[in-house]
Amino acid sequence: MNYIQDFIAGFKSLPAHGLAALGVLLLYAVESEIRFGAKARTMSAGPADRWSTIAVSFASAVPVLGFILAMRGGNSTLLRTLPPWLRDPGTMPGMPLIAWLGVGLGVTGLLLRLWALLTLRQRYTRTLRVDEGHLVERGAAYKLVRHPGYLGSLMCLNGLGLASGNAVVFLATLVATITAYTYRIHVEEEMLVTAFGASYERYRREVPALLPFLR
Repeated sequence: MNYIQDFIAGFKSLPAHGLAALGVLLLYAVESEIRFGAKARTMSAGPADRWSTIAVSFASAVPVLGFILAMRGGNSTLLRTLPPWLRDPGTMPGMPLIAWLGVGLGVTGLLLRLWALLTLRQRYTRTLRVDEGHLVERGAAYKLVRHPGYLGSLMCLNGLGLASGNAVVFLATLVATITAYTYRIHVEEEMLVTAFGASYERYRREVPALLPFLR
């Protein structure tokens, strides 16, 4: 119990950028739970998902755990036994500016995810699925990129990695999230081409996957 109290109490002593990043993390967790309708909320994955939901879930855990280690590792009795390169929040140059850039990136990612969520509503699902009545969305953020929700997640998670101030955490976050979301997008694109055929193929030719300036 003392370990838990020590762990929680230590967050009160975080620097300003650490508290801001913690706020981003909590908002990301809340936003991840917002879904419109039972089908959108379900974690029951069909064959089209191909374990991609599990992949992005594990990838998302990397910056979350890394941030906690970097912010609390030096002060927590429980975490102090870890090697310094994993729990030191000052291994990146340009601190605390780089951390505030990470916070800004995370906030922008949250807003982009929210835009995508409010655009798709019932179609913004946890797992990969296409239900009756679904159409190819080409409005709002989907005019700019095909996967604004994933772009928002990448911005938020890697912003959190930057805000940790730990180079190892940031690099691990980059590798984990880019690998997982690349796989997720590949699997989802195959599902959507199968479901919508030529209309989605045309959309793929006209709109980039993640970066608006890469067509």
